[in-house]
Amino acid sequence: MKTVYKVFFHNGPEIGLKTHVLKGTASIDLSGLNIQSSEGSSFIPSASINDAELFRLHGSMRVIRVEHQGGRLYLAVVRFMIGQFAFVNFFKTGELHDALKRLARSN
Repeated sequence: MKTVYKVFFHNGPEIGLKTHVLKGTASIDLSGLNIQSSEGSSFIPSASINDAELFRLHGSMRVIRVEHQGGRLYLAVVRFMIGQFAFVNFFKTGELHDALKRLARSN
């Protein structure tokens, strides 16, 4: 059974407090990372994930930076999100990071 996480995410070279992020769900299995949102879905195969780094965005919240062959993705697990204001789930974001790190190491 795969775990589904409520996340915010952004595809791009960098993220800041004023970056417009999207809300959706993320799930991981052996084939890769699948993200679903109202804008559509995207899939990053596990073979293309190079690295996953956990960092603090401006000292306030944990965010994961995923380096993959198609670019860079930022995501974090949220408890709730109203507009662009998000309350990040500290422990679930760490859990998602660990799963992504395992995928990156398998390559």
